[in-house]
Amino acid sequence: MDAYNRINLAFLESFTNNDKAKMIKYINMFLQLAPASIDTMKQQHAAGDWNNLKTTAHSLKPQLAYMGIESLRENVIRIEEYAGEEKNPEVIGNLIATVETGCAEAFNELKDVIGKIA
Repeated sequence: MDAYNRINLAFLESFTNNDKAKMIKYINMFLQLAPASIDTMKQQHAAGDWNNLKTTAHSLKPQLAYMGIESLRENVIRIEEYAGEEKNPEVIGNLIATVETGCAEAFNELKDVIGKIA
């Protein structure tokens, strides 16, 4: 697999036993679910819905791990932590923006992977 800045598919390759069809299936699921999770987090942040924001951030963590997007893991952990403590709303907003930007780059890399293995 080519070197990518945002993703590392070692876990996904192992999890799917390098089955290209399964890899494509899981990547496509992530490409569908992750943007929705990010949009939901932005809405929850704007509404001050800290409990649900914590839950949404928590559910995004394993999705990022499956796609090897470790660079954003700490940001999502902080979002979850701060939302749970109902503190640092301005920092949460910045963290969500960082996750959104990083994921946009990862989405492009994942689409490239699909194009190469399909």
